[in-house]
Amino acid sequence: MNKPIQLTEQDLHMLVEDAVRAYLTENGMDEGWFGDKWNQTKTAANTMFQGNKGTGLKQKFNNARQNWNTQGQLNGLNNLRQQLEQFIDTGQLNPQMTIAQLIGGKYNGNKFGRMSGMIGNRQSQISKRGGQYN
Repeated sequence: MNKPIQLTEQDLHMLVEDAVRAYLTENGMDEGWFGDKWNQTKTAANTMFQGNKGTGLKQKFNNARQNWNTQGQLNGLNNLRQQLEQFIDTGQLNPQMTIAQLIGGKYNGNKFGRMSGMIGNRQSQISKRGGQYN
């Protein structure tokens, strides 16, 4: 005989998170997916199940969708910052250069910047080895 189960919102949240994680792992979407997309999923789920007490389901869904997008932007900014820090720490970039000097092109009087030079170099290396870069 089936007995009714009483769940708190926290219990439901943990069950959903565990089920999603198990599904993703079983379907080969673990490591790459658990990075940025997993952060987005957790933020949206937290918003849906824990945020904005007293608002309707439609508003909770809209807030969760907006926080999914905002978390994606936050992830992108954090990733960019980490990559720039790695380039600075390894001496490939000077932290005192301007954005124009970094990017080049239309921002630097149509001259190469540090990054555009590095991109051109990598493209050339791929071409010389018989590959086609994307």
